[in-house]
Amino acid sequence: MSLWSAKDKTLRIEYGIKTHVGGRSENQDNWNAVIDEQNGRYCFVVADGLGGHKGGQIASQIAVNTVTEGFAGINGDNVSTQLTNAMLAAHNAIKQRSSVDDRLRNMQSTCVVAVILGEKVFWAYVGDSRIYIYRRGRCLYQSKDHSVVQLLLDMGEITAEAAKEHPDRNRVLKTLGMPDELRPAVHADGLTLQEGDYILLCTDGFWQYLDQRDMQDLSVLHANSPAQKIIEIMVRDIVNMAQQTKEKYDNLTAQLIMVR
Repeated sequence: MSLWSAKDKTLRIEYGIKTHVGGRSENQDNWNAVIDEQNGRYCFVVADGLGGHKGGQIASQIAVNTVTEGFAGINGDNVSTQLTNAMLAAHNAIKQRSSVDDRLRNMQSTCVVAVILGEKVFWAYVGDSRIYIYRRGRCLYQSKDHSVVQLLLDMGEITAEAAKEHPDRNRVLKTLGMPDELRPAVHADGLTLQEGDYILLCTDGFWQYLDQRDMQDLSVLHANSPAQKIIEIMVRDIVNMAQQTKEKYDNLTAQLIMVR
């Protein structure tokens, strides 16, 4: 938990993080939070690795480390360029490591990052790790996946309900480390935060079981609970739900940032 102060107001930024191996033998998700409360600067990152045994875990760790290292140079002057450069640095770092180790060939990672500077939040993402922003229980923003299923949804070929069970639901079209040129999605206009806002960063293993009503209930039932407790409850409930389906479910990681 930490505080930042602006000249005319003080908001409390609180966050919680929970990761779970799910039904897999290895957790290939990674995350980090960098807190610079004195200057009112925060960086939150979640990544989901792809690439088989060890490769995915290493790719997501490189993604998280590189993006958080890039945060040191991010300020309010040109956030779009700075977030893009941080993502591209992670993209190139994964490709370089993959090229020198045959065991890690073709390893890749999704990534989502939220940066708070003063009273504004900015974000960027690649792949199907998501960011949600909620205000008064209503979803203000949900990122659009770089995936086959999202493309089919946009074309009107399938419904949102059908997307949950689509055989291509795990096929992503953009990743850090992919062979092609990368253009991350960057939202650098900045959203001014308000007391009571929630920001959720999560991998697909988490959001595939997330219902919008969960977040509406969250704002009512757990408004005064610590962010860490809330995210632990959500992950516990999702694991229980996934286990009941008796399907092999994925790693799941979620980071909840709350503005008090």
